[in-house]
Amino acid sequence: MNENLESRLEDLGRTLGTDDSMAPRVMDRIEKTFGDQPIETGTVRREFSIRRLVMNRIGKCAAAAVIAIGVILAYGTLRGAGGVSWAQVLEQVTASGTVTYTIQAIGAEQAEDLRTEVIQSSAHGTRMDTYLKGNLAGQAFTLLDEGVFVTLMPWNQQYTAVKLTDALREEIRLSSGDPTRMVDAFLQSDYTELGRSEINGIVVEGLESRELMLAPAVFAGPIASLSSAPGHPGAVTAQLWVDVATGWPVELTLDIAGTEDNTPVQIVLSSFAWDVELGPDAFPTAIPSDYSALATVDVAGLESGEEIVEGLAYFAEISGGTYPTQMTVRDVVGELGAIAQTLDTQGAAPEMDDNLMIKLKYAAAQVGQLEDQGKEPKYYGQTVTASDADKVLLRWKLNDTQYRVIFGNLRIEDVTSARLTELETQ
Repeated sequence: MNENLESRLEDLGRTLGTDDSMAPRVMDRIEKTFGDQPIETGTVRREFSIRRLVMNRIGKCAAAAVIAIGVILAYGTLRGAGGVSWAQVLEQVTASGTVTYTIQAIGAEQAEDLRTEVIQSSAHGTRMDTYLKGNLAGQAFTLLDEGVFVTLMPWNQQYTAVKLTDALREEIRLSSGDPTRMVDAFLQSDYTELGRSEINGIVVEGLESRELMLAPAVFAGPIASLSSAPGHPGAVTAQLWVDVATGWPVELTLDIAGTEDNTPVQIVLSSFAWDVELGPDAFPTAIPSDYSALATVDVAGLESGEEIVEGLAYFAEISGGTYPTQMTVRDVVGELGAIAQTLDTQGAAPEMDDNLMIKLKYAAAQVGQLEDQGKEPKYYGQTVTASDADKVLLRWKLNDTQYRVIFGNLRIEDVTSARLTELETQ
């Protein structure tokens, strides 16, 4: 391997924004399989303990916060108002053009060290700067004119670039300037009026909702769809507080229940500034010349299935002909790590390809997107291998009569629903 497993998995987890939860999740999985066996990989050849890695840098609480941040970004375009008339709140947020705010985890060990500063503009899209212990850990932004979503990784001066489709490019452009999603989601839910309170000396009025996770359009916006985070967090109790005097949002809190993998955490969006004038340096206009590409992904290729095939072919190559048992981000990265670990202990560590590992991660995320879109994806990696040339490995619905199928030998075909039924019964 060119680098040790720790760095590789952290790079893979950090691609596209703030998905730092990946490395701890993967190492959790490996830890359960291999215990505390020391590993030695890469040109530096430094050893590390798996258990130390799991607890190092960003703990599980922070991981929960990062996942939540990925979800928040989907509807982070809220701009808002407050006061007595929530119809006026909605009207005011609709008219807003720019907003800046900060996202931070509260009350979780180590998570307070993680902070994301967001700038959103109807003209330029979204920029997200994530800091860990005050140091810039990553920056994500859209180059809308070029149609590319970029994530910079300052620690190694590398970047990932995701080429957008025209449709997704336009959706990001529109949604970045459409702040109505969050307020509208509250108003459409079975919310509770909280009355008046005070935040930092400001008289505010609030709403509370426990139904926002039931609004997929809010939680699955175009930015979130690129984050490829490994699943949604637990149930959310959300509170939106607005300034009674000015009618602008002051604070949004999300109390996220614990799950099997994450402890409870509260995420706070605050420090809002509305309709601000942005300077010429607010949004990057190019990828820095001293950064090198870690990976490039084409959304059109994911949608067609071509880049899904590339990722699956890479997995089969290093696994000896098998495919991931489950096509989720968490399982794919976990199995990649386990394979690399096993081969390394046998003295046959493969040369890991960063670009293809990341493509495989996005391929798994794409399957999740197909599920969210109601396209009925079904994956048979538990039983289908590369030697099963004519068996269905993955399929999803194109329209009422046709499905796209990726077979065991990774060829892609479009078939009728009747033909699919025949194939799946073989």
